[in-house]
Amino acid sequence: MNKYSWIAMVSLCLLLFFFLMNEIQSEKSLAFDTYIAELFSVGKNTFSFTFFKSITYLGKSMFIGFGSLLCVLYLWIIKKDYWTMAVFSIGIAGADVLNGWIKNHVKRVRPENHLMETAGFSFPSAHAMVGLIFFSMVAYLIMSEIKGNSLKWAVGIGFFCLVLLIGVSRIAMKVHFPTDILAGFTLGAAYSLTLLKFYKFLGSRIH
Repeated sequence: MNKYSWIAMVSLCLLLFFFLMNEIQSEKSLAFDTYIAELFSVGKNTFSFTFFKSITYLGKSMFIGFGSLLCVLYLWIIKKDYWTMAVFSIGIAGADVLNGWIKNHVKRVRPENHLMETAGFSFPSAHAMVGLIFFSMVAYLIMSEIKGNSLKWAVGIGFFCLVLLIGVSRIAMKVHFPTDILAGFTLGAAYSLTLLKFYKFLGSRIH
């Protein structure tokens, strides 16, 4: 990815995020939220409910925290790649802090009639934002170890679909508005692209 396409993608993601934040802070009723929420509505005790409830646990802070610990230990003990280990650790921790700060700033109340227990404010979704950042970093680590392009594509598409499903699961469980998920994805994408650029730029000078 060249410099100009990177700037364009990060800028586009941030513009969309701030547009969504502005719309939400104006306390308008968004037709997008209503339409998408109805589209992914599920009933209790159905296969869809069980499936999405299982998927949503993959984006929980406990799962991501444990997964991050395993990745850090792998980079530290097996690979002895301390630079990547530092970027991975700081990247995930920073994303979690940023998400919490924005939530407390916007203070959007979650949708009513949750299908599972949850707490805290709604915008942006940590599952979508931090989940995208975590799984993007894991996908990057795996793909950097793979030589075949077709297998790299398969890993990339697999992780993309997983992140998308985690986002949809939060809508299906009625614990987030669709705009929370979209905002989480856009900010998570901007954060991931910036982190990758930082990692490559400084990494080439450290190694």
